[in-house]
Amino acid sequence: MKIKVIIILSLSLFSTLGKAQSRFNLVYEPQLGQHFAVENFNTGFHLLDYADSLLVPKKIIKTDNNFAKVINPIFRFSKLFVGNYLITDYAMTMSHERFGHGYRMLEAGGYINEIVYNPPPPFSNEFSYISYVQPPWFTDQQRIMTLLGGSETNLVFSDVMRKNILLDERFNYNFSLAYLYASNDMPGYTAFVSNPFGDPKRYLEKINNLYGPVLTGEKMRTYSLIAMLTDPLNFYAFKSVFYDYIIKGRHSSKIGMIKLSNRLKYLPRFRFEYTPYGPELVYQNYFKLNSKLMLFSFSHSDPNLPNSWRVVANIWNLKLSNQISLNLSGQMWGQPNIEFYQNDKLIASEGFGGQFISTFNYDISKEKNLFGFTLQAGYKSTGYAIGEQLNKGLIIRGGLTFKLGNKSL
Repeated sequence: MKIKVIIILSLSLFSTLGKAQSRFNLVYEPQLGQHFAVENFNTGFHLLDYADSLLVPKKIIKTDNNFAKVINPIFRFSKLFVGNYLITDYAMTMSHERFGHGYRMLEAGGYINEIVYNPPPPFSNEFSYISYVQPPWFTDQQRIMTLLGGSETNLVFSDVMRKNILLDERFNYNFSLAYLYASNDMPGYTAFVSNPFGDPKRYLEKINNLYGPVLTGEKMRTYSLIAMLTDPLNFYAFKSVFYDYIIKGRHSSKIGMIKLSNRLKYLPRFRFEYTPYGPELVYQNYFKLNSKLMLFSFSHSDPNLPNSWRVVANIWNLKLSNQISLNLSGQMWGQPNIEFYQNDKLIASEGFGGQFISTFNYDISKEKNLFGFTLQAGYKSTGYAIGEQLNKGLIIRGGLTFKLGNKSL
């Protein structure tokens, strides 16, 4: 039985811990896949946020009068529009194109021809795009994987951001636009972009070609709108950037969860995810128990598609000692047939499968600054799991982790 080993080495800096439990990583992996992009881009936003808290004023007029109440919000909006908006769009577009579509094409054995970036409106009216050359061996489901890869990467991105936000229970405004882009890349693209050459339209066409006329654009749009409206962090992101930052001049805002007891909090959300066998409807439940964060979710296929299901459980920040903490992530699934080529060998996967990953964090310093090591190890069976390779394999990731203390909190 052939096992593929993925080794990820991360570099890090110093951090301020305080009561915050979130972590950031600078990582390297040979295949430059989705987790490589997500961790590094997320860390980039953290460094931007830290520099912003040190160097960029929230007010250019210090006097508290009516004139300042007009000029200061205009200054903050201008900084957001010509700074955060363009930086976020470039980072998230590269995540979507190079490390989404591009990664899935490289995984299949093809190669990237070019990536063309166009700024967002009103700076440009053209979409960014990637072109690639597929290998001679290529199944219909690998074509579908390449189409869904762009939004898939940004779903992984939003998962990492959401985990950190819920651990800290704070939303820094520098992450707001990135979260809105990442979490709504798939549903927003599906609901509002009607371009026949866009990813959602071609995905829908490929799924209906594979299984018959089982899905309609209207149903996909309905799922998309429900997903966007039932994500509480979408509303916190809007509040953080447009009210707390632009109007009030705050660097971050506290988020709320449903209080079940003095120690336990809860936050539900719904989303749908593209898969190579059609969209899955996902019901996520986050629980915060003191400093520990837990996710339990269940997903299933649309009734008109071949039956699929998935159960996911994650636990972050499980303290083993003052210096050692543990994260656990596991999922099991039942999937219809998936066929894909690995080099020139056709591989088929169907039925029960799963994935388990454990992460050990060792903290050297427990004062204001955190400097630590992290080691991640696990195994995935053949099948589809968001952000991972289709083939089975041992997963090993390790290195160093950091967080820089924000001076504006």
